[in-house]
Amino acid sequence: MTVFPLRYDGSNTLQDMTDAQLERLIYHTQAAYAAQLNSSGDGYIYVGSGATSIGSASDTSATQQINQTQRIINDGVIQGFPSHPGIGTATDNTYAYRQDRTTPSAVSSSDFNTYGMLYYDSASDHLEPFSTEAELAAVIIDQAITNMRTGDEVGTYRVSTSTPTNGGAGTWTDKGTWFVDSTYSAGSTTYKLWLKTALSSVPGSDVFPVGLEDDGGGTPTGHIINRDFSTGAGTLIGEVLLPALTRKMSSGLHYAANTTAATGTAINRGTFTDTRQTGTSNTTSLSGGFYKSISTPTGGASTITTYYLKLQAV
Repeated sequence: MTVFPLRYDGSNTLQDMTDAQLERLIYHTQAAYAAQLNSSGDGYIYVGSGATSIGSASDTSATQQINQTQRIINDGVIQGFPSHPGIGTATDNTYAYRQDRTTPSAVSSSDFNTYGMLYYDSASDHLEPFSTEAELAAVIIDQAITNMRTGDEVGTYRVSTSTPTNGGAGTWTDKGTWFVDSTYSAGSTTYKLWLKTALSSVPGSDVFPVGLEDDGGGTPTGHIINRDFSTGAGTLIGEVLLPALTRKMSSGLHYAANTTAATGTAINRGTFTDTRQTGTSNTTSLSGGFYKSISTPTGGASTITTYYLKLQAV
């Protein structure tokens, strides 16, 4: 049975919170997760070493090649220009992508009591504190993950050459270079990793769930108080909801970066491409006592490999 947090209605009555009234609490839980990622905390992704590998990508470019023959060699053969070698290729950089998949310990019973929320137990006709992460998931955490994957996207990443606009107006934070696509002479393209940390307009309204007041030493006083939307130590979000959300990272918040497009319930969060020039300009040169046949990359860049950043399937 799904249980809902209680709220104080302002007239000495406690009522179940509705889905609409939980919107703002869910949003602030997502924003707390985004802040955790932004501080290189549990769940963040990056370019580098360590943590869990989620894929890699290589940037290649075309290269100029030269065949040459010395002009005067005492071998009885009249020297001339050698054949053109054709353009070559080189790997300019390989990017290793990682995700910190560390998860915190389960929310303790004492934290549920001290920082958590109350619900009405109709079977026993009294108030009870939420006591399991499954209870939280049913009314808050699962909806937060749905919002992150297919809704407002607060608390998730995208790869793009410019600031994304997905999920409604909000703040996308530049987390640095994700991939640079270089060529020989056709310019380069820089792809950035972006993290959505906030919405421009916060959803819902200030309807607070209630919990038990603590005496400062871990013992409930018996008084019922509002739990606000603060984050950090000693708060509902910081001590209960954020850890519970982080512990469900594998349920839709794991990332992968590879050459396979998203299928099924996986979600594409941006593409980035390795391109290089494939045209050839063949020239000759007589310099420094050498006959030189030179093959130089030319023309526009063609796509060699397309990579995808994805939120994995639930």
